[in-house]
Amino acid sequence: TQYGVNAADPILHDGQVFVSSGYGKGSGLFKLGGAEPEPIWKSKVLATQMNAAVLHEGHLYGTAGDTTTKAALKCVEFTTGQEKWSHPNFGSGGVVLAGGRLIALSGTGELMTAPAKPDGFKPTATAQVLGGKTWTAPVLANGLIYCRNARGDLVALNVRCP
Repeated sequence: TQYGVNAADPILHDGQVFVSSGYGKGSGLFKLGGAEPEPIWKSKVLATQMNAAVLHEGHLYGTAGDTTTKAALKCVEFTTGQEKWSHPNFGSGGVVLAGGRLIALSGTGELMTAPAKPDGFKPTATAQVLGGKTWTAPVLANGLIYCRNARGDLVALNVRCP
């Protein structure tokens, strides 16, 4: 990128590596094993500026866009790069996966959970848990979801089953 930044972690799967960056670059899937990685596809459909996408059952789920744009939460087919759905105005938040469910924290602090499905983003729960710039992925540990914003505010939500 123009800033020399590639902040999102790569995803290794089945002899292939998915890499993604913001700043107008996009993403790509490359086959490993030869002298040089071999491109399978490249696209600007999923451009994760800060937080890594997650891979679940052949699909990538992650943010697409920079902090200066109206980034969307998207689902992209891993092997082809084809967009399956887009949830607009998500912002530069992050997403994690647990038990086949997406836990998504928007760029403005809205927490959403939804099944990780390629047929659409259908949240089953939403809550405004923070304000301000919220550019970090949520963390699930021991039945608690931790969310943090750029000011350093931290919330912990108990999601343990009674």
